[in-house]
Parts: sequence; C-alpha cells; structure tokens
Amino acid sequence: MRKIAGLPEELSLHTLRHSYVTHLIEAGYDPLFIQQQVGHSYSSTTALYTSVSADFKQKTIQKMIAQRLRSGGTNEGNGHG
Repeated sequence: MRKIAGLPEELSLHTLRHSYVTHLIEAGYDPLFIQQQVGHSYSSTTALYTSVSADFKQKTIQKMIAQRLRSGGTNEGNGHG
C-alpha cells in the first residue's frame, strides 16, 4: 500500500505514532491525555516520541519570557525565589 501511494519506505505505522504524539503536543493537548492515548505507563516514554519543531520551541520560550515579564520577573510560588 505504501509503495502504491508513493510514500518512502521509512514511513511506518510507528513513524505515524511519533507524528501523532508530536502534533498533539504542539496543538496544546494535556500531556497526561497524550500519554493515555498512546498507552504509555510513564510520561518519560511519551517524551521519547516527541520531536517538536524549532518553531514550536521558540514560541514556547517566547511565551515563558512574556509571562515572566508580566509577573515582574519574580519566581514566587515555584520554589525558586
């Protein structure tokens, strides 16, 4: 079927599973929900399936910086300050 569709041999159901996890993470789904969707006992296993894009990483960092700036740069309530 894959060959008929002209898809590369490297593309497997396991590859699609990795893509599914990554897309759910990038779409903002709860990590526990994703872990349960793919049937993992541990979040660390689900993390191995995740290959988020550089763009997603950059946007996440920008959001964290903006939140920190809005809160006055304090670390109150998170054990760091």
